[in-house]
Amino acid sequence: MAKTLRVGGACLNQTPIDWEGNFNTIADAIAAAKKTQIELLCLPELSITGYGCEDLFLSEWLPINAFEVLKRIIPLCTNITVSVGLPVRLKNKTYNCIAMIQDGDLLGFSAKQNLAIDGVHYEYRWFTPWPKLTTETFEFEGESYTIGDITYNVNNVKVGFEICEDAWTDDRPACRLMDRGVELILNPSASHFAFGKSALREKLVIESSARFDCAYVYVNLLGNEAGRMIYDGEVLITQKGKLLAHNDLLSLSNYNLISTTIDFDKVPDEDIISPILSQNEEFAKAVGLGLYDYLRKSKSKGFVLSLSGGADSSTCATLVAHMVHLGLETH
Repeated sequence: MAKTLRVGGACLNQTPIDWEGNFNTIADAIAAAKKTQIELLCLPELSITGYGCEDLFLSEWLPINAFEVLKRIIPLCTNITVSVGLPVRLKNKTYNCIAMIQDGDLLGFSAKQNLAIDGVHYEYRWFTPWPKLTTETFEFEGESYTIGDITYNVNNVKVGFEICEDAWTDDRPACRLMDRGVELILNPSASHFAFGKSALREKLVIESSARFDCAYVYVNLLGNEAGRMIYDGEVLITQKGKLLAHNDLLSLSNYNLISTTIDFDKVPDEDIISPILSQNEEFAKAVGLGLYDYLRKSKSKGFVLSLSGGADSSTCATLVAHMVHLGLETH
């Protein structure tokens, strides 16, 4: 009998510390995944809190509230396995983690081992990297949980994690996951938009699935989370060097879900070719999404345009018009 698993990934448009809004988006994505018979759903990095919480990650308050939201998510995960991102505070240190929930049970927390500290990222300010190949147990509200470098069994498929930056380092967890017989690697991410970045990311994910002889699922955040960064919401599902599924980037939807059934006993016959956006198309969609999210998340009623008659003002007017067009297309 073939060893198969229906795997899905859903990018989410979240807002830092919008507990109710973020919970609702997660709940909607899980419900949609269950309707399409997905058995394992991967959600993005820090999707409960949002990525842009900055120094609030250093507080006791944020991880505790995130855990309260997690407790509301767990009962939604009957007859499905779901991975969801949140910070965990342990011994006065904060770890960037993924909670693995299987059929209504919390199996453990996989912790990020390599932190991003370049460009717009300052993760070493907020988080502590988890030491490789180690786990700990801790108690929270009378329950005992495992945290660290964990592998899981999902319908007889061995599953492990790389979290965003983990995949971009030489000493990446995938090298050790391969040695431990992992067949499926999940990569929940919060990777900001940049021109041409999607092509580099796709190349990395496809090559990773070939190098580590596995299936590899990548799921990014979506949208203008807090006014500072835009996320393109990319979701990639690959196996043994083949691209099996890819979503449309820079969507104005609250979430975007794709899935495919993976047969772990064979190499895929062929792969798909993802659409390539020109730099102008990327720019227009990214700015349209950024403007749209800024407007709705700040609860503003519109934009004010200073008309100088030059290229700047005309470009701004065109981009706002494009935002409106994208919004009408979506909703």
